[in-house]
Amino acid sequence: MKQFALSALVLLSSTATQQVLAADYGAFPGLRPSYPDQWQQSEENPLRFEAGLRYWYAIGQQSSEIGGNTYNTTDYSHIPEIHLRVDDDFTSSFVKAQAGYAALVSGEHTAGTFAPSSFSGGHIGYAGGDFGYTPFGNENVKVGGLVGYQYLLDSPDRNRLDVQHINGLNVHMLRLGLTGRANIGDFADIEAEAVAIPYAFTSGATAEIPFANTVVQGVTVNRRSTETTGAMYGASGQVMVGFHPTENLTIRVGGRAWYLTGPASAREKQWNAATPNSYLYSDTPLNAFSLLRYGGLLEVTGRF
Repeated sequence: MKQFALSALVLLSSTATQQVLAADYGAFPGLRPSYPDQWQQSEENPLRFEAGLRYWYAIGQQSSEIGGNTYNTTDYSHIPEIHLRVDDDFTSSFVKAQAGYAALVSGEHTAGTFAPSSFSGGHIGYAGGDFGYTPFGNENVKVGGLVGYQYLLDSPDRNRLDVQHINGLNVHMLRLGLTGRANIGDFADIEAEAVAIPYAFTSGATAEIPFANTVVQGVTVNRRSTETTGAMYGASGQVMVGFHPTENLTIRVGGRAWYLTGPASAREKQWNAATPNSYLYSDTPLNAFSLLRYGGLLEVTGRF
């Protein structure tokens, strides 16, 4: 009898608890429900994925001034790029990432009073990601903001006329901006973003430069290199128009540009090859320091 009473009490308690929890959940209709058990196959799937390849024909320009001499480099780069984007319709948010590396680089360089010289080769690469929130609009138009980070390696190759120019620039950028996407029926879409870059830490260096023995501050030196650091700022923008030849395929065309400038300084290091651990340093402002890159984009993307 005692065992029966205990069993009945447990059953009643379990039933009451379920009713209370159900009542509490119903009292908060604004709570977000869980994803369906079979969300991958559900027509109400809140997640949308895009992944694909881009080709960027990019024109880059590096400019600086050291000791009254101006150094300018223009490169023409062919950059394949991979990208991924995940949209969550429940929260009106998305994450996206992209990475690219130049397959072919060529251009010309002007160093001081030397005549322009052509070059080929180099390293142009970048990688980064953004988190976006687009609460404004409707099912066809979404507008909001984004925050993100991007790393840039801007190092076009050059010849001996360029020995004093900063090469191998590494840039770490903070991105804050506006973004939007509009669907034009089922056959097209438009994407756009305008991004401020309030801070970009930049560092780089020249190669080691040998020269004839020279007496500086009573020391004979015959090697030199220059290092630079800077706290830059700037902006970037991108516009893409997409066409949907099939339900799961998108082809987009558009353009992208970014520009960075700001205060930077150059430290020249000199030493003698016979005593490589003894250096002489001199610091100077790096004037008119800027990076510009722009060009057209072609994209092929799968949607699922």
